[in-house]
Amino acid sequence: MKRIITLFLAAGLTLGASSAVRAADIAVKGLWDFNFEWSNSSFLENNSSEDFFKARQRLRTQVDIIASESLRGVLFFEIGDQNWGRASQGASLGTDGTVVEVRYSYIDWVVPETELKVRMGLQPLVLPSFVAGSQVLNHDGAGIVLSYTFDEMVGATLFWNRLENDNGASLVSRDRNNRADAFDLMGLTLPLTFEGVKITPWGAYARIGRNALSGAHFGDEIDVLASGMTPVGAGRSFGGSDKRNGNAWWAGVTGEFTFWNPFRLAFDANYGGVDMGTTRDPVTFLRRGEQPVAHSLDLKRRGWIASVLAEYKLDALTPGLIFWYGSGDDDDPFNGSERMPVIDGEFTPTSYGFAGAYGIGTDTMIGDSAVGTWGIVGQLKDITFVEDLQHTLRVGYYRGTNDKKMARYATPYAQLEAPGSNNGLTNAVYLTTKDSAWEVNFDTQCNLYDDLALFVELGYLRLDLDDNVWGNAVASNTDKNNFKAGVNLRYAF
Repeated sequence: MKRIITLFLAAGLTLGASSAVRAADIAVKGLWDFNFEWSNSSFLENNSSEDFFKARQRLRTQVDIIASESLRGVLFFEIGDQNWGRASQGASLGTDGTVVEVRYSYIDWVVPETELKVRMGLQPLVLPSFVAGSQVLNHDGAGIVLSYTFDEMVGATLFWNRLENDNGASLVSRDRNNRADAFDLMGLTLPLTFEGVKITPWGAYARIGRNALSGAHFGDEIDVLASGMTPVGAGRSFGGSDKRNGNAWWAGVTGEFTFWNPFRLAFDANYGGVDMGTTRDPVTFLRRGEQPVAHSLDLKRRGWIASVLAEYKLDALTPGLIFWYGSGDDDDPFNGSERMPVIDGEFTPTSYGFAGAYGIGTDTMIGDSAVGTWGIVGQLKDITFVEDLQHTLRVGYYRGTNDKKMARYATPYAQLEAPGSNNGLTNAVYLTTKDSAWEVNFDTQCNLYDDLALFVELGYLRLDLDDNVWGNAVASNTDKNNFKAGVNLRYAF
Protein backbone atom coordinates (compact mmCIF):
# COMPACT_ATOMS: atom_id res chain seq x y z
CA MET A 1 0.00 0.00 0.00
CA LYS A 2 2.82 2.38 0.90
CA ARG A 3 4.41 1.66 -2.46
CA ILE A 4 1.19 2.55 -4.33
CA ILE A 5 0.77 5.79 -2.36
CA THR A 6 4.37 6.72 -3.11
CA LEU A 7 3.78 6.17 -6.85
CA PHE A 8 0.67 8.38 -6.80
CA LEU A 9 2.55 11.15 -4.96
CA ALA A 10 5.39 10.98 -7.45
CA ALA A 11 2.95 11.18 -10.37
CA GLY A 12 1.21 14.15 -8.79
CA LEU A 13 4.46 16.02 -8.28
CA THR A 14 5.47 15.34 -11.90
CA LEU A 15 2.16 16.60 -13.27
CA GLY A 16 2.33 19.66 -11.02
CA ALA A 17 5.83 20.50 -12.19
CA SER A 18 4.85 20.03 -15.83
CA SER A 19 1.85 22.35 -15.53
CA ALA A 20 4.07 25.07 -14.06
CA VAL A 21 6.35 25.08 -17.09
CA ARG A 22 5.24 26.70 -20.34
CA ALA A 23 5.47 24.67 -23.51
CA ALA A 24 8.44 25.39 -25.75
CA ASP A 25 9.10 24.61 -29.39
CA ILE A 26 12.12 22.47 -30.17
CA ALA A 27 14.13 22.96 -33.38
CA VAL A 28 17.09 20.77 -34.28
CA LYS A 29 19.70 21.43 -36.95
CA GLY A 30 23.24 20.34 -37.59
CA LEU A 31 26.24 19.63 -39.80
CA TRP A 32 27.54 16.06 -39.90
CA ASP A 33 30.85 15.67 -41.77
CA PHE A 34 32.71 12.55 -42.90
CA ASN A 35 36.15 13.09 -44.42
CA PHE A 36 38.57 10.82 -46.29
CA GLU A 37 41.80 12.47 -47.35
CA TRP A 38 45.43 12.06 -48.35
CA SER A 39 47.45 15.13 -47.47
CA ASN A 40 50.58 16.66 -46.01
CA SER A 41 49.91 18.46 -42.75
CA SER A 42 53.45 19.73 -42.07
CA PHE A 43 56.26 21.43 -43.96
CA LEU A 44 58.87 19.29 -42.19
CA GLU A 45 60.67 16.88 -44.50
CA ASN A 46 61.35 14.33 -41.76
CA ASN A 47 57.96 14.25 -40.08
CA SER A 48 57.81 10.55 -39.25
CA SER A 49 54.76 10.91 -37.00
CA GLU A 50 52.44 12.07 -39.81
CA ASP A 51 49.71 9.85 -41.26
CA PHE A 52 49.20 10.91 -44.85
CA PHE A 53 45.86 9.11 -45.14
CA LYS A 54 43.13 10.33 -42.81
CA ALA A 55 39.61 8.99 -42.23
CA ARG A 56 37.61 11.03 -39.72
CA GLN A 57 34.24 12.43 -38.79
CA ARG A 58 32.68 15.31 -36.87
CA LEU A 59 29.02 15.63 -35.91
CA ARG A 60 27.68 19.03 -34.86
CA THR A 61 24.09 19.24 -33.62
CA GLN A 62 22.28 22.36 -32.43
CA VAL A 63 19.09 22.25 -30.37
CA ASP A 64 17.02 25.45 -30.12
CA ILE A 65 14.51 25.61 -27.26
CA ILE A 66 12.16 28.41 -28.27
CA ALA A 67 9.79 29.89 -25.70
CA SER A 68 8.77 32.90 -27.80
CA GLU A 69 10.13 35.41 -30.29
CA SER A 70 11.80 37.12 -27.33
CA LEU A 71 13.36 34.13 -25.60
CA ARG A 72 15.21 31.01 -26.68
CA GLY A 73 17.98 28.76 -25.46
CA VAL A 74 20.61 27.07 -27.61
CA LEU A 75 22.64 23.91 -27.01
CA PHE A 76 25.27 23.05 -29.61
CA PHE A 77 26.91 19.63 -29.22
CA GLU A 78 29.95 18.41 -31.11
CA ILE A 79 31.12 14.81 -31.41
CA GLY A 80 34.67 14.72 -32.75
CA ASP A 81 36.89 15.29 -34.51
CA GLN A 82 37.20 11.50 -34.48
CA ASN A 83 40.00 9.94 -36.49
CA TRP A 84 38.88 6.44 -37.40
CA GLY A 85 40.88 3.86 -35.48
CA ARG A 86 41.96 6.29 -32.70
CA ALA A 87 40.95 4.75 -29.33
CA SER A 88 41.32 7.99 -27.34
CA GLN A 89 38.76 9.61 -29.67
CA GLY A 90 36.25 6.74 -29.39
CA ALA A 91 36.74 5.59 -32.99
CA SER A 92 38.62 2.31 -32.58
CA LEU A 93 37.18 -1.17 -32.18
CA GLY A 94 34.45 -0.89 -29.54
CA THR A 95 33.83 2.81 -30.32
CA ASP A 96 33.96 3.94 -26.68
CA GLY A 97 35.43 7.27 -25.72
CA THR A 98 34.73 10.65 -24.19
CA VAL A 99 34.21 12.66 -27.34
CA VAL A 100 31.00 14.68 -26.81
CA GLU A 101 31.71 18.38 -26.39
CA VAL A 102 29.46 21.33 -25.63
CA ARG A 103 30.44 24.00 -28.11
CA TYR A 104 27.66 26.53 -27.48
CA SER A 105 25.22 26.87 -24.61
CA TYR A 106 23.57 30.27 -24.41
CA ILE A 107 20.26 32.10 -24.18
CA ASP A 108 18.94 34.85 -26.44
CA TRP A 109 16.42 37.21 -24.88
CA VAL A 110 15.01 40.67 -25.41
CA VAL A 111 14.84 43.15 -22.54
CA PRO A 112 11.08 43.68 -21.88
CA GLU A 113 9.52 46.78 -23.43
CA THR A 114 12.68 47.48 -25.45
CA GLU A 115 14.44 46.36 -28.66
CA LEU A 116 17.65 45.50 -26.79
CA LYS A 117 18.78 41.92 -27.55
CA VAL A 118 20.94 40.01 -25.09
CA ARG A 119 22.96 36.83 -25.63
CA MET A 120 24.81 35.27 -22.71
CA GLY A 121 26.73 32.04 -22.29
CA LEU A 122 29.14 29.99 -24.42
CA GLN A 123 28.77 31.36 -27.94
CA PRO A 124 30.55 32.13 -31.22
CA LEU A 125 32.93 35.10 -30.97
CA VAL A 126 33.43 36.71 -34.39
CA LEU A 127 34.83 40.15 -35.20
CA PRO A 128 33.55 41.82 -38.40
CA SER A 129 34.89 41.03 -41.87
CA PHE A 130 33.56 41.29 -45.42
CA VAL A 131 36.58 39.89 -47.31
CA ALA A 132 37.47 36.39 -46.08
CA GLY A 133 36.90 36.00 -42.35
CA SER A 134 38.33 37.82 -39.34
CA GLN A 135 42.12 38.01 -39.00
CA VAL A 136 41.81 38.73 -35.25
CA LEU A 137 39.08 36.51 -33.75
CA ASN A 138 36.69 33.89 -35.06
CA HIS A 139 36.16 31.20 -32.43
CA ASP A 140 34.00 30.30 -29.42
CA GLY A 141 34.01 31.50 -25.83
CA ALA A 142 32.08 32.72 -22.82
CA GLY A 143 30.55 36.17 -22.59
CA ILE A 144 27.67 38.60 -22.93
CA VAL A 145 26.64 40.40 -26.12
CA LEU A 146 24.20 43.33 -26.28
CA SER A 147 22.75 44.28 -29.68
CA TYR A 148 20.50 47.19 -30.57
CA THR A 149 19.11 48.33 -33.92
CA PHE A 150 18.37 52.06 -33.94
CA ASP A 151 16.81 51.98 -37.40
CA GLU A 152 17.28 50.27 -40.76
CA MET A 153 20.64 51.95 -41.24
CA VAL A 154 22.34 52.02 -37.82
CA GLY A 155 22.96 49.32 -35.24
CA ALA A 156 25.37 48.67 -32.36
CA THR A 157 26.79 45.59 -30.63
CA LEU A 158 28.60 45.74 -27.29
CA PHE A 159 30.37 42.62 -25.98
CA TRP A 160 32.43 41.30 -23.09
CA ASN A 161 34.17 37.92 -23.26
CA ARG A 162 36.25 36.11 -20.66
CA LEU A 163 38.77 34.18 -22.75
CA GLU A 164 41.00 32.86 -19.94
CA ASN A 165 40.81 32.67 -16.13
CA ASP A 166 42.06 30.30 -13.39
CA ASN A 167 43.64 27.85 -15.84
CA GLY A 168 47.24 27.83 -14.66
CA ALA A 169 48.48 24.60 -13.11
CA SER A 170 51.79 26.25 -12.23
CA LEU A 171 52.91 29.84 -12.45
CA VAL A 172 56.11 31.37 -13.80
CA SER A 173 55.61 34.67 -12.03
CA ARG A 174 55.76 35.42 -8.32
CA ASP A 175 52.01 35.78 -7.96
CA ARG A 176 50.12 33.25 -5.88
CA ASN A 177 46.64 31.77 -5.87
CA ASN A 178 46.25 32.18 -9.64
CA ARG A 179 46.08 35.94 -9.44
CA ALA A 180 46.60 38.10 -12.53
CA ASP A 181 45.56 35.25 -14.83
CA ALA A 182 42.41 36.62 -16.51
CA PHE A 183 42.15 37.54 -20.20
CA ASP A 184 39.09 39.77 -20.65
CA LEU A 185 38.06 41.16 -24.03
CA MET A 186 35.46 43.87 -24.56
CA GLY A 187 34.49 45.81 -27.63
CA LEU A 188 31.98 47.62 -29.78
CA THR A 189 30.86 47.20 -33.40
CA LEU A 190 28.72 49.73 -35.30
CA PRO A 191 27.14 48.17 -38.42
CA LEU A 192 25.94 50.84 -40.86
CA THR A 193 23.74 49.89 -43.81
CA PHE A 194 22.90 52.15 -46.72
CA GLU A 195 21.69 51.47 -50.23
CA GLY A 196 24.40 49.40 -51.87
CA VAL A 197 26.86 49.99 -49.02
CA LYS A 198 27.63 48.28 -45.71
CA ILE A 199 30.28 49.67 -43.37
CA THR A 200 31.19 48.36 -39.91
CA PRO A 201 33.73 50.23 -37.78
CA TRP A 202 34.75 48.37 -34.63
CA GLY A 203 37.12 48.46 -31.71
CA ALA A 204 38.19 46.09 -28.93
CA TYR A 205 40.24 46.24 -25.73
CA ALA A 206 41.71 43.42 -23.64
CA ARG A 207 43.01 43.38 -20.10
CA ILE A 208 45.54 40.54 -19.80
CA GLY A 209 47.05 39.22 -16.58
CA ARG A 210 50.68 38.16 -16.85
CA ASN A 211 49.73 34.62 -15.78
CA ALA A 212 46.98 34.29 -18.38
CA LEU A 213 49.42 32.98 -21.01
CA SER A 214 52.25 31.55 -18.90
CA GLY A 215 53.09 28.36 -17.05
CA ALA A 216 51.40 24.99 -17.49
CA HIS A 217 47.77 25.37 -18.51
CA PHE A 218 44.73 23.20 -18.90
CA GLY A 219 43.02 23.44 -22.29
CA ASP A 220 44.24 23.38 -25.88
CA GLU A 221 43.92 27.04 -26.88
CA ILE A 222 46.69 28.50 -24.74
CA ASP A 223 49.34 27.99 -27.45
CA VAL A 224 47.14 29.77 -29.97
CA LEU A 225 46.74 32.77 -27.67
CA ALA A 226 50.39 32.91 -26.62
CA SER A 227 51.61 32.63 -30.20
CA GLY A 228 49.29 35.33 -31.49
CA MET A 229 49.97 37.81 -28.70
CA THR A 230 53.77 37.54 -28.26
CA PRO A 231 56.87 38.34 -30.32
CA VAL A 232 58.75 35.48 -32.00
CA GLY A 233 60.78 33.60 -29.38
CA ALA A 234 58.85 34.88 -26.37
CA GLY A 235 56.79 31.71 -25.91
CA ARG A 236 54.86 31.94 -22.65
CA SER A 237 57.14 34.55 -21.09
CA PHE A 238 54.37 36.86 -19.91
CA GLY A 239 54.63 35.35 -16.41
CA GLY A 240 58.11 36.81 -16.18
CA SER A 241 56.94 40.32 -17.06
CA ASP A 242 57.67 43.37 -14.93
CA LYS A 243 53.98 44.28 -15.33
CA ARG A 244 51.26 42.43 -13.44
CA ASN A 245 48.64 43.25 -16.09
CA GLY A 246 48.99 44.30 -19.68
CA ASN A 247 46.79 45.92 -22.28
CA ALA A 248 45.83 45.04 -25.83
CA TRP A 249 43.66 46.88 -28.30
CA TRP A 250 42.40 46.66 -31.86
CA ALA A 251 40.62 49.06 -34.19
CA GLY A 252 39.19 48.25 -37.56
CA VAL A 253 36.77 49.08 -40.31
CA THR A 254 35.28 46.70 -42.84
CA GLY A 255 32.74 47.15 -45.59
CA GLU A 256 31.33 46.15 -48.95
CA PHE A 257 29.96 48.03 -51.96
CA THR A 258 27.27 46.34 -54.06
CA PHE A 259 25.59 49.28 -55.80
CA TRP A 260 27.54 48.36 -58.95
CA ASN A 261 25.86 44.95 -58.90
CA PRO A 262 26.89 42.40 -60.20
CA PHE A 263 30.30 43.88 -59.24
CA ARG A 264 31.15 43.63 -55.53
CA LEU A 265 34.02 45.36 -53.74
CA ALA A 266 34.88 44.55 -50.10
CA PHE A 267 37.68 45.62 -47.75
CA ASP A 268 39.02 44.98 -44.23
CA ALA A 269 41.49 47.21 -42.38
CA ASN A 270 42.77 46.24 -38.92
CA TYR A 271 45.33 47.79 -36.58
CA GLY A 272 46.25 46.60 -33.11
CA GLY A 273 48.82 46.35 -30.35
CA VAL A 274 49.63 44.64 -27.07
CA ASP A 275 52.01 45.74 -24.30
CA MET A 276 52.89 43.34 -21.50
CA GLY A 277 56.05 45.13 -20.33
CA THR A 278 59.50 43.55 -20.36
CA THR A 279 60.75 40.15 -19.24
CA ARG A 280 62.49 40.27 -15.88
CA ASP A 281 64.59 37.22 -16.80
CA PRO A 282 66.58 37.09 -20.08
CA VAL A 283 65.35 34.82 -22.86
CA THR A 284 67.97 32.76 -24.69
CA PHE A 285 68.17 32.98 -28.48
CA LEU A 286 70.45 30.73 -30.52
CA ARG A 287 72.06 32.70 -33.32
CA ARG A 288 73.14 30.48 -36.22
CA GLY A 289 76.91 29.92 -36.23
CA GLU A 290 77.45 31.87 -33.00
CA GLN A 291 77.05 31.44 -29.27
CA PRO A 292 73.58 31.64 -27.64
CA VAL A 293 72.42 35.17 -26.86
CA ALA A 294 70.57 35.92 -23.59
CA HIS A 295 68.57 39.12 -23.63
CA SER A 296 65.52 40.70 -22.02
CA LEU A 297 62.50 40.93 -24.31
CA ASP A 298 60.03 43.72 -24.81
CA LEU A 299 56.70 41.90 -24.60
CA LYS A 300 55.12 44.25 -27.09
CA ARG A 301 53.55 43.66 -30.46
CA ARG A 302 51.94 46.22 -32.76
CA GLY A 303 51.04 46.21 -36.43
CA TRP A 304 48.38 46.27 -39.10
CA ILE A 305 46.88 44.26 -41.93
CA ALA A 306 44.58 45.30 -44.77
CA SER A 307 42.80 43.22 -47.40
CA VAL A 308 40.54 43.85 -50.37
CA LEU A 309 38.25 41.65 -52.50
CA ALA A 310 36.87 42.46 -55.95
CA GLU A 311 34.52 40.04 -57.74
CA TYR A 312 32.05 40.07 -60.60
CA LYS A 313 29.11 37.66 -60.64
CA LEU A 314 28.25 36.12 -63.99
CA ASP A 315 25.59 33.55 -64.84
CA ALA A 316 27.92 30.56 -64.77
CA LEU A 317 30.81 31.72 -62.55
CA THR A 318 32.14 34.52 -60.34
CA PRO A 319 35.71 35.68 -61.04
CA GLY A 320 37.43 37.51 -58.20
CA LEU A 321 40.70 38.79 -56.78
CA ILE A 322 41.83 39.02 -53.13
CA PHE A 323 44.88 41.04 -52.05
CA TRP A 324 46.29 41.68 -48.58
CA TYR A 325 49.32 43.23 -46.93
CA GLY A 326 50.40 42.98 -43.29
CA SER A 327 53.24 44.71 -41.47
CA GLY A 328 56.27 42.56 -40.56
CA ASP A 329 59.03 42.38 -37.95
CA ASP A 330 62.19 44.46 -38.18
CA ASP A 331 65.66 42.92 -37.71
CA ASP A 332 65.69 43.14 -33.89
CA PRO A 333 64.04 40.22 -32.02
CA PHE A 334 64.41 41.93 -28.62
CA ASN A 335 62.41 45.13 -29.20
CA GLY A 336 59.01 43.48 -29.59
CA SER A 337 57.17 42.62 -32.77
CA GLU A 338 55.90 44.78 -35.60
CA ARG A 339 53.19 42.27 -36.56
CA MET A 340 49.57 42.78 -35.53
CA PRO A 341 48.57 40.68 -32.49
CA VAL A 342 45.81 38.14 -33.10
CA ILE A 343 43.66 36.08 -30.74
CA ASP A 344 42.40 33.23 -32.94
CA GLY A 345 41.48 34.23 -36.48
CA GLU A 346 39.94 32.35 -39.38
CA PHE A 347 41.19 33.82 -42.65
CA THR A 348 39.63 31.87 -45.55
CA PRO A 349 40.98 32.99 -48.97
CA THR A 350 42.05 29.42 -49.86
CA SER A 351 41.21 25.87 -48.76
CA TYR A 352 44.68 24.46 -48.04
CA GLY A 353 47.13 27.19 -47.06
CA PHE A 354 44.47 29.08 -45.09
CA ALA A 355 41.26 28.19 -43.26
CA GLY A 356 38.80 27.76 -46.13
CA ALA A 357 38.48 23.95 -46.29
CA TYR A 358 35.04 22.33 -46.38
CA GLY A 359 34.02 20.54 -43.21
CA ILE A 360 37.02 18.96 -41.51
CA GLY A 361 39.45 18.92 -44.42
CA THR A 362 43.11 19.79 -43.78
CA ASP A 363 43.88 23.50 -44.06
CA THR A 364 45.78 26.39 -42.36
CA MET A 365 49.15 25.14 -43.63
CA ILE A 366 50.22 28.78 -43.92
CA GLY A 367 48.04 29.74 -40.96
CA ASP A 368 44.68 31.00 -39.78
CA SER A 369 45.87 34.59 -40.08
CA ALA A 370 48.00 36.35 -42.70
CA VAL A 371 50.02 38.56 -40.33
CA GLY A 372 53.58 39.17 -41.46
CA THR A 373 52.78 38.42 -45.12
CA TRP A 374 51.38 39.88 -48.28
CA GLY A 375 49.50 37.84 -50.82
CA ILE A 376 47.24 37.73 -53.84
CA VAL A 377 44.64 35.11 -54.76
CA GLY A 378 42.82 34.89 -58.08
CA GLN A 379 39.68 32.79 -58.03
CA LEU A 380 36.82 31.54 -60.15
CA LYS A 381 33.94 30.68 -57.79
CA ASP A 382 30.60 29.00 -58.32
CA ILE A 383 31.49 27.56 -61.73
CA THR A 384 28.19 25.94 -62.73
CA PHE A 385 27.51 24.21 -66.02
CA VAL A 386 25.53 21.27 -64.62
CA GLU A 387 22.70 21.53 -62.09
CA ASP A 388 23.74 20.68 -58.49
CA LEU A 389 27.44 20.72 -59.44
CA GLN A 390 29.73 23.65 -58.62
CA HIS A 391 33.51 24.16 -58.86
CA THR A 392 35.98 26.68 -57.45
CA LEU A 393 39.47 27.31 -58.83
CA ARG A 394 42.00 29.39 -56.88
CA VAL A 395 45.63 30.34 -57.49
CA GLY A 396 47.51 32.20 -54.75
CA TYR A 397 50.97 33.69 -54.21
CA TYR A 398 52.30 34.74 -50.78
CA ARG A 399 55.47 36.44 -49.53
CA GLY A 400 56.73 37.41 -46.09
CA THR A 401 57.08 40.97 -44.82
CA ASN A 402 59.40 40.09 -41.90
CA ASP A 403 63.04 41.20 -42.11
CA LYS A 404 65.34 38.48 -43.48
CA LYS A 405 67.79 38.97 -40.60
CA MET A 406 65.26 37.40 -38.22
CA ALA A 407 66.03 34.03 -39.83
CA ARG A 408 69.55 33.98 -38.37
CA TYR A 409 68.03 33.08 -35.02
CA ALA A 410 67.13 29.43 -34.50
CA THR A 411 63.93 30.22 -32.64
CA PRO A 412 61.91 31.31 -35.71
CA TYR A 413 62.66 27.99 -37.43
CA ALA A 414 60.42 26.21 -34.90
CA GLN A 415 57.58 28.22 -36.40
CA LEU A 416 57.77 26.17 -39.60
CA GLU A 417 56.22 23.15 -37.91
CA ALA A 418 52.57 22.39 -38.59
CA PRO A 419 50.36 25.28 -37.42
CA GLY A 420 48.54 24.18 -34.28
CA SER A 421 51.43 22.10 -32.89
CA ASN A 422 52.87 22.90 -29.47
CA ASN A 423 56.16 24.03 -31.01
CA GLY A 424 54.76 25.78 -34.07
CA LEU A 425 53.58 29.29 -34.64
CA THR A 426 49.87 28.62 -34.54
CA ASN A 427 48.63 31.70 -36.37
CA ALA A 428 50.95 31.89 -39.40
CA VAL A 429 54.12 30.33 -40.80
CA TYR A 430 57.00 32.74 -40.34
CA LEU A 431 58.12 34.06 -43.74
CA THR A 432 60.75 36.71 -44.41
CA THR A 433 60.89 39.09 -47.34
CA LYS A 434 63.04 36.51 -49.18
CA ASP A 435 60.58 33.62 -48.71
CA SER A 436 57.47 32.83 -50.68
CA ALA A 437 54.77 30.24 -51.25
CA TRP A 438 52.19 29.59 -53.92
CA GLU A 439 49.05 27.51 -53.93
CA VAL A 440 46.47 25.99 -56.30
CA ASN A 441 43.01 24.72 -55.25
CA PHE A 442 40.38 22.98 -57.33
CA ASP A 443 37.31 22.23 -55.21
CA THR A 444 33.98 20.70 -56.24
CA GLN A 445 30.57 20.56 -54.56
CA CYS A 446 27.97 18.03 -55.69
CA ASN A 447 24.50 18.18 -54.13
CA LEU A 448 23.31 14.57 -53.93
CA TYR A 449 20.10 15.53 -52.12
CA ASP A 450 18.73 18.77 -50.70
CA ASP A 451 20.45 18.00 -47.37
CA LEU A 452 23.39 15.85 -48.51
CA ALA A 453 26.42 17.19 -50.36
CA LEU A 454 29.71 15.73 -51.52
CA PHE A 455 32.81 17.96 -51.54
CA VAL A 456 36.01 17.04 -53.37
CA GLU A 457 39.14 19.10 -52.63
CA LEU A 458 42.40 19.07 -54.55
CA GLY A 459 45.22 21.30 -53.36
CA TYR A 460 48.89 21.94 -54.03
CA LEU A 461 51.12 24.17 -51.91
CA ARG A 462 54.79 24.97 -52.54
CA LEU A 463 56.94 26.63 -49.90
CA ASP A 464 60.18 28.30 -51.08
CA LEU A 465 62.59 29.31 -48.32
CA ASP A 466 65.70 31.25 -49.30
CA ASP A 467 68.76 29.04 -48.71
CA ASN A 468 71.03 32.05 -48.12
CA VAL A 469 68.66 33.39 -45.47
CA TRP A 470 67.82 30.20 -43.54
CA GLY A 471 70.90 28.07 -44.21
CA ASN A 472 71.18 24.61 -45.69
CA ALA A 473 70.17 22.84 -42.47
CA VAL A 474 66.75 24.48 -42.55
CA ALA A 475 66.21 24.23 -46.29
CA SER A 476 67.11 20.54 -46.41
CA ASN A 477 64.54 19.71 -43.72
CA THR A 478 61.71 21.55 -45.45
CA ASP A 479 59.22 19.78 -47.69
CA LYS A 480 58.67 22.25 -50.50
CA ASN A 481 55.90 20.36 -52.29
CA ASN A 482 52.70 19.56 -50.38
CA PHE A 483 49.52 17.96 -51.70
CA LYS A 484 45.94 17.39 -50.60
CA ALA A 485 43.24 15.20 -52.15
CA GLY A 486 40.13 14.67 -50.09
CA VAL A 487 36.43 13.86 -50.08
CA ASN A 488 34.03 15.32 -47.51
CA LEU A 489 30.42 14.12 -47.21
CA ARG A 490 28.16 16.57 -45.37
CA TYR A 491 24.65 15.99 -44.05
CA ALA A 492 23.17 19.41 -43.29
CA PHE A 493 19.74 19.41 -41.68
